[in-house]
This record gives sequence, structure tokens and C-alpha cells, in this order.
Amino acid sequence: MELSRRGVLGGVGSAFAIGAIGFAGAATVTDDGNGATDGGSGPDLGPGSDGVETGGTDRNDEAGSVPADASAPFEAALLADGDEAGTLFDAADLARVQGVISEEREHLVYVALSDAGIGSVQERLADAGATDDPNRFVVSMTLDGAEVRRVELDEARVAALTDDEWGGILTLPFGQESVATEVYESLAGE
Repeated sequence: MELSRRGVLGGVGSAFAIGAIGFAGAATVTDDGNGATDGGSGPDLGPGSDGVETGGTDRNDEAGSVPADASAPFEAALLADGDEAGTLFDAADLARVQGVISEEREHLVYVALSDAGIGSVQERLADAGATDDPNRFVVSMTLDGAEVRRVELDEARVAALTDDEWGGILTLPFGQESVATEVYESLAGE
């Protein structure tokens, strides 16, 4: 199973200042490289995205994805006005992981949430109040307790994450390949 880079929307890296990062959405999951889709459209979660596919190179394009290690010490926590508001998702919510894919200045790790994980993310956003006032929220991604990325939520991102058509695929962009590799290896159980 390969988490396709087709449909990854541009503008993610350049749209953020230092310390503010975003998810980007992948459009499809392909199974066994035959082009069959399993997951539908993913959200555009990067501000400034213009709907144009990015052009970089895929170091791991043909490698496909692997099952995610549910025990990996990865968490994406919701912060509301700087205070902890609960877990948005963690490794137990993931089904598959693929990476590291380098595109321009970003190093991407693709993750696909399980069906239960998608439902949990959507429920957690609603329960925390992020669907009502998304601008108060930030997602802090940590590995072994150390923050590796931060994402500011807004109305468009929350709407994309809570859309019934969202297939549960996220692309986590990192500025440093070593950080992306560490996240991937942890999630892949390597």
C-alpha cells in the first residue's frame, strides 16, 4: 500500500514562519501500486496552498507504506490558548506510515489514520471546542515528549479534518530530514 503524493498541495513550507508549521493533505491511498484508491480526497491543511501539485523528488516514492507501530511515542496534542486540551491523535490512531519523502526544503512523513482514528480526531476536535473557535487552537506534535512540529489551527483546517469525505491521510512536513527520519522510524517501528 502506498500513500500517494499525488494531490499534495504546494505552499506549505514557505507559508509558515519559524515555529509555525502545518499539515498538508494527500489525496489518495493506492493499494499494491495498481492505482486503485482507498481513502478518497484528503484535506488541504497548509495555508497558502494553491491546489498545484508540488514538484520535488520522492526518495521513497516506490517503497510504499508500512503498518504504524501503535506503541510509538508520538502524539499530536491540542493546545487551547497555550493550555493542554487533550490528544488530537497518537500512534495508536494510525494505520499506516510512509516516508521520508523530500520535496524542495521539506521532508515529508505520510500517515494514514485508521477509521477509528478518523472518528476520534473528529470527535476530539468537537469535544475540545475547536470546531466552534479553531483559531484558539494549536497542535503540538511530540516524539518521546519533545516537540517536533507545531500547527496552528484555523477554520479551513478544522473544516477539512471534520469533512465526512476526508480519507484520514495527513502529510507531516519537517524542515530537517533528520527529524523526519526519526519520526518515521519511530512510527514504523524501526
